[in-house]
Parts: sequence; C-alpha cells; structure tokens
Amino acid sequence: MVKRWERPRAPPHPGAEMPDKADESAAADHLLLVQQLFVKYQQQIRSFAIGLTGDFTAAEDVLQETFLTVTKKAADFRPGSSFLSWALTIARLKVHENRRFNKRFSREVLESLAASLPLAEPETLPEDDDRMRPLLDCIEELAPKAREVLRLRYFAEHGPAEIAALLGRTVSGVNASLVKSRDALRRCVSAKLAAEGS
Repeated sequence: MVKRWERPRAPPHPGAEMPDKADESAAADHLLLVQQLFVKYQQQIRSFAIGLTGDFTAAEDVLQETFLTVTKKAADFRPGSSFLSWALTIARLKVHENRRFNKRFSREVLESLAASLPLAEPETLPEDDDRMRPLLDCIEELAPKAREVLRLRYFAEHGPAEIAALLGRTVSGVNASLVKSRDALRRCVSAKLAAEGS
C-alpha cells in the first residue's frame, strides 16, 4: 500500500517563542546582578543599619529584610544608577518600620511569651496587656512551617543553627523564615491594632 504523500510541515519559526524566553532570561540575569551588587555592598549597608539602630542584632535583621526587599523589587533597579543609594533607601525604610513596630512590640515581647505559651491558653494571659492577644492571633495565622520556626526560636530558645539541624534546613533558610515571619507578624498586628482603634 502506497502512503499518501503529504507536504512537510514547516518547522516553527525560530523566533516564535524567543521573546518570552528572552524576557525570562533577562529578568533572571537582572535579579542575579542585583543580588551580586547586594553582596558587594552588604558591609556598607550593614554599617549604615548599625549607625541608625545602634544595635548589631537589629542591624542584622534590617540587613536581611533589606535583602529580601531588594530581591523582591529587583525589577525597580535600573542598571547604571546607584545601587548603594537605592539599597540604603530601602534599609532606612526598614529601620523606620521596625521602630514603629517596636513602639508596641519589641523582640522582648515575643520572648516574654515563652514562659506562658506552651502551658497556657490565650485566656490565661494578662488581660492588661493589649498586645498579647493580637500577637497570639497573628502567630496562629502564620503558615505551619513558619509558626514552627518561630516557636523554636522564641519559645524554645533555639538558635538558628540548632533550628536548621532540627528541621533539616539551612541556617540561611531559617534566618530568612524568621525575617519573613516577623514581617508578617508586624503587618498583621498593626492591622489588628488599627482595627481595634477604629
């Protein structure tokens, strides 16, 4: 039986899908550039944060939060402009955010829950501290994995390296999770307090 002859199909145009792939590649290259610039200038950013906060631990938190924001907003950075100026602006905003948050919620507030949370129900917490209940509610709203990292860090008093070993994660991953969780708590608590005050 003779097969029917069919005209060969023209191959896809070589550049048919190139724009999307090219855009993705360019975005990935740009993100890598931004992250490399952050690594290059991280000491200056850290020193800047220390100067504003006067606290090495707080400055390290600001540095990590700045890195996350720089990564998230990488597309906003224009090559040829001053990366350091852009990053320092973000770091300054993070310092101000932390200061506003710390007027109501300090790290000590989180740590002060360590003695009561494992054994006490929210109803048994001091009623005269209007910060406790919103904080507990916001902790419960965190994703389970984030809540576990937060619990191990502040309530079980494990360091990042110990948490990483317990959960089979990297130390940098644990630190990033803590930064994201604190940021989520900050936004959540601020929203709840604002709602209560309205």
